[in-house]
Amino acid sequence: MKQLITLILTLMTTLAVTATETTTYELVVYRIKAEYKDSYDEVLNEAREHIMKFPGIIEHQTFKSSEDELLFMDLVKWNSLEEARDAAQKVEQMMELAPFMAAFEEIKFMDHFELFNSETMNKLDLSKTDKEYYLAKNEPRIVNVKNYNYLNISGVSAPEDPIFNSAIEAIYAVAYGVKFSLKEQNKDFVVPKMEAQWWVEGTQPFEQTPRNEWHWNIVIPMPEFVVKADVEEAVQNAIAKKGSKQISEVEFKPLNEGKSIQILHIGSYEEEAPTLEKLFTFAAEQGLEVNGKHHEIYISDPRKTAPENLKTILRYPVK
Repeated sequence: MKQLITLILTLMTTLAVTATETTTYELVVYRIKAEYKDSYDEVLNEAREHIMKFPGIIEHQTFKSSEDELLFMDLVKWNSLEEARDAAQKVEQMMELAPFMAAFEEIKFMDHFELFNSETMNKLDLSKTDKEYYLAKNEPRIVNVKNYNYLNISGVSAPEDPIFNSAIEAIYAVAYGVKFSLKEQNKDFVVPKMEAQWWVEGTQPFEQTPRNEWHWNIVIPMPEFVVKADVEEAVQNAIAKKGSKQISEVEFKPLNEGKSIQILHIGSYEEEAPTLEKLFTFAAEQGLEVNGKHHEIYISDPRKTAPENLKTILRYPVK
C-alpha cells in the first residue's frame, strides 16, 4: 500500500495541466512477475510501441516504484475518455501483446481521470440534479419520473450475445460524441448511467422464454439542452470514426414513464427474482397495476464490481 501511495503522489506532482484542458488520464498501477525481472524493459517497450499507435493517445509515461523494483505505474494521456476506453478494448484483443500481458503478476489499480476544478464542477450531472430519478433503496417506493429524451438502441438477443455488447459500444460512442461536442460550447455534462428495458413477446413468461428471444432497448437519458441535431451529428461522426453500421441504429426519442415504482437490487442480474417479488407485492398493496416494460438502471459498472455487489434500480411504470 505504501508503494502504491508513493506512486500516486508521484502522479500528482507530475500533472501540470491548465484549467482549460479537456484530456483524459489513464492510470494503471501494476506488478511485474519475478521471472521478468531482467527483461521487463524489453517487454514494456514493445508493448508501448503498439499502444502509441492508437488514435487519440497524446503521451505515455512509465514510473517505477522507488521501494519495489517490480511495481510500476503507467500514466497515459488521451484526447478523450471514449478513445481511452476504445483502446483498452482493443488491447485485450491484440495477440501481439500476449508477452506483455504474461509479464503481469497483478494489476493493483486502474481508472480514468479528468481534470477536476471549478470549471469541471459546473458540468451538469443528472444524478445530482434529479435525485428522485435515481433514488432507490431496498424497500419499494413510488416515484414520478421526469420526462427526458433518450439515446436508444433496440434489439433481440441474450444479454451475453455480441450483438448486445456491440449495441452498448454504439450507444456510448454517440453519447460521448454528444458530450464532447457540447463541451466545446460550454454545455458539458456527465454521461448518465446506462439503462435498459427488457420484455418478451407472446404469452410465455419472461423467465421461461429462451434468452436469445429477449427484447431489449438500451437507453441513456440526455440533458434538456441536447437536441436531435446534436445526436445526428454525433452519430455521423461516430460512424466515420469507427465504421460500425450499428451506430446508425442509435436514435433520439422521448420516454415518458411518469408514475412508477422502483427498488434497489443488490446482487447479480440473475438473482433479481426475490427483489422483483417484493416490488410486485408492494404494487398490489398500493392498488397499482404495472403499465410498462421492465426497466433497469445500472448504477454499478459490472467490469469493476463483483456480481454480489452490483447495484441496479428496478423500475416499472404503474397506473
